Amino acid sequence: MDDVTNQIQQILLKSGNAIHGHDSDDPENIKYDSIAEWKSTVLFDQHQHHTIIASSSCENDDDTNLTITQPSTATTTTSLELRQRWYDTGYEYYQDESKCPATVDGVLGGFACLSTRDLKASQDFIRKLQRIRPEFIVTKCENDNMDTYALECGAGIGRVSKGLLLPMGFTICDLVEPSQRLLSHAPDYIGQEYVARCRYFCSGLQDFTPQPDTYNIIFIQWVIGYLTDDDLVSFLQRCAVGLRRSGVIVIKDNTCTDEAFVADAQDSSVTRSLPYILAIVHLAGLRVVLEEYQDDFPENIFPVPMLALCPI
Repeated sequence: MDDVTNQIQQILLKSGNAIHGHDSDDPENIKYDSIAEWKSTVLFDQHQHHTIIASSSCENDDDTNLTITQPSTATTTTSLELRQRWYDTGYEYYQDESKCPATVDGVLGGFACLSTRDLKASQDFIRKLQRIRPEFIVTKCENDNMDTYALECGAGIGRVSKGLLLPMGFTICDLVEPSQRLLSHAPDYIGQEYVARCRYFCSGLQDFTPQPDTYNIIFIQWVIGYLTDDDLVSFLQRCAVGLRRSGVIVIKDNTCTDEAFVADAQDSSVTRSLPYILAIVHLAGLRVVLEEYQDDFPENIFPVPMLALCPI
């Protein structure tokens, strides 16, 4: 079991929260007793690969009790390849026009009808954040006539930039998105009113490093499920460095309630419970300054919390 997985499970167990889950895309609906079991079965557990490779490498050796205590190059390569396969599967899903058209309905998985109320709730959340955290700055006017910067993560075609961040008054929006196909549609979707205030970065979040001391807000919506736990911890740590002194990170994403996770092998994603997400937030050295739920989605939609975070 890797160290991040172990720490997450310990945090969840200590607080009395579930660590079990299942894969929603598995025809047999296989359940896993723990996060570690799921990762070792479906994702990758470096120790497990180490054991298998060590065993096979000893089959023709005279000393059958030989123990290898350090992972070989082959072991490391295998783990890295499996990690890359996880990201490649998600990338290929969103590169496929038939699965994800470059429209609001496409990037929301057929739920374009929820976009307006989603953006309204996010706006209300940011307004409330301003009231309880006066040092949090949105507009150029509030910032001694200096530009304010927002980063939309997993931006797709720029739905959040166009519908929330730019209208609220952030001067510049950076969009980071791994799918070049989706990102190439962003300027036309964002339109003439705002397009000159946007910059575009084609990158997976696992590889993206925000410029230090740059952003007033980093908005991460419906994308953390595509990052592995250790990559999400690392990305949030890099985001913290990318914040201006009064800046915040906002996570808005689906959560499950009766178990720790619901995985989806079709697009290499995982829906985590709120305690699971909060454990990751803690490991990243962040604290929650405001937490609310989107309260007007249909009952058949996963609960969607909004978390405003800042460095501890």
